[in-house]
Amino acid sequence: MLPGKVPPDILKDIVFPFLGSHDPDVILGPQLGQDASLIRVGNHVIVASTDPITGSVEDIGWLAVNVNANDVATFGVQPRWFLVSILLPPGCSKGELERIAHQIHEAAAELRISVVGGHTEITEGLDRPIIAGFMMGVCENGEYVTSSGARAGDAVILTKTVGIEGTAILAAEGEAYLRPLVGDKVISEARELRKHISVVRDGVTAFSTGHVTAMHDPTEGGLAGGIHELCDASRVGVEIWMGQIPVHPATAEICRALDVDVLSLISSGCMVMTCRQGHEEDVVTALRSAEVPAVVVGRILEQHDERVIIEGDKKRPLERPTTDALWAALARVTARETP
Repeated sequence: MLPGKVPPDILKDIVFPFLGSHDPDVILGPQLGQDASLIRVGNHVIVASTDPITGSVEDIGWLAVNVNANDVATFGVQPRWFLVSILLPPGCSKGELERIAHQIHEAAAELRISVVGGHTEITEGLDRPIIAGFMMGVCENGEYVTSSGARAGDAVILTKTVGIEGTAILAAEGEAYLRPLVGDKVISEARELRKHISVVRDGVTAFSTGHVTAMHDPTEGGLAGGIHELCDASRVGVEIWMGQIPVHPATAEICRALDVDVLSLISSGCMVMTCRQGHEEDVVTALRSAEVPAVVVGRILEQHDERVIIEGDKKRPLERPTTDALWAALARVTARETP
């Protein structure tokens, strides 16, 4: 298997059949395209998600909080509690651990999240720190949206720009390699994109309109992978309009320099959501009023296997990434070679 997420068919065949005992209070358990689980506790529902950080070292603590918070926010729910396992390589200094802990604290405080537990250890076999986070939020029963509610005719809305996380990681981890290729200004702008990785405001604002039918956080596999996952969960097809997809200039420059497919680059920082036809402007206006850029980039189709991208007058299949474009790009920019 390639680096990144385990392919959907393998998950269905050898992971999903082994989920322990049945619990009637599990409203939503492991499913393709779902960002978190839903667990009933009395009249409330806990939204619970877990995600690791494996591709970044410099911003690892900050990213751990944000990517896990994003998964809870895709349900329209404010994240509240965070647990984290920090695995450090032998020889790691106290200063490195302090740096990671400080990043976690800063990110959590900014999003009004409490760090409530976890585990820290020095782990044989690692050459860099690895973090696995676990985030929870709570809402009243029924006061959430999942990624399985999209229906034919729904508008597809995208917030901010694609490839935000991937751009920030590549600029941070591969600065020495990229600077001669793209220049100081692009590197600076790319690193600044780190500040826009949270989609908590995106998710909570959109859900408050009452018009959103599904939301999903396009992480590994980028926008293309995220749209496929949302369609998997909702059992629908999709038509995406390439000319409408917003790409930050720094992302475009770095992707050109590294020959990276921008649609397959890890995209934490943007949110894919659907809403009933006729209400797309209501959702877009609410997001923009909350200072979250948003545009309509496509529509949902009824046929499950019809997933296409339209560019000009040409239509082609929307390819599902087999691995995130980040991994090959990272290997290139972190090699000890000059461009």
